[in-house]
Amino acid sequence: MQPVLKNFCWDFDGTLFDTYPEMTVSFQEAAAQLGLTLASEEVYRHLRQTSVGETIEFFTGQGPQTTLMKQKFHAIEAKNCLQARPFPDVKDFCSSLAAQGCRQFLLTHRNKFAWELLQRADLTEYFTGGVTAEMGFARKPDPQSLNYLCQKFALDPTASVMIGDRPLDIIAGQRAGFQGWLFDSDGLIPTGSENQRFTSYRELQLELAGR
Repeated sequence: MQPVLKNFCWDFDGTLFDTYPEMTVSFQEAAAQLGLTLASEEVYRHLRQTSVGETIEFFTGQGPQTTLMKQKFHAIEAKNCLQARPFPDVKDFCSSLAAQGCRQFLLTHRNKFAWELLQRADLTEYFTGGVTAEMGFARKPDPQSLNYLCQKFALDPTASVMIGDRPLDIIAGQRAGFQGWLFDSDGLIPTGSENQRFTSYRELQLELAGR
C-alpha cells in the first residue's frame, strides 16, 4: 500500500503565482529594446511550454544578443512581477494541506525574491523550507534540489509530490521518486507522464476530498 502523501513540493512561477502575464509583458518590453516586435500569444506559449532561456534563444538565436536579452528581461521582470498574485484558491489549498499535517516546500528557479512574494500573499506560514536559485543546484528536470530536500528534511519520496506547471517539474519529481502533479490551467501542456493533472486548485481540493 502506498504511504499517505505528506510532503508537497511547489514550483513557483505558473504554479503558486500567476506570473506569466508579467513575464510575457516583460519579455516583449525587453525584445522591443532590441528592435524586436513579438506577439504576446506566441511569447506566452513558448514561456509556458519551455523555459525563459529556451524562449530567449528561440526569438534571438545564439550570441551576444541572447545574453543582452536575458539581462534586459530579468531587470524588467523583477519590477513587473511585483504585481503578480497567487492563483485562485491556492491559499485555501495550502491551508488545507497544513491542517492535515502535511509539510510544504518551495522549489523554484527564481531567486529568493520568491519568498518575499509569498510573504506578501500571507503564504510563508505554510512552508517548511525550500530551494531558490542562489543555492546553486542543477535546474529541473535534474532532481538534485529535490534530493537535497529529501536529505535535509528526511522526506520519504514515496509519500511526496512535486507540483508544477511544466513537464520539467514532473520529470524532476519522478526522478526523485516523487509523484508529479501537473497544473495546466490553460490546456497548453500535452499529456505526459504526470501522475495527476488538474486545471484549478478548487478542482484538486474537491477531488482529493473525495478519495
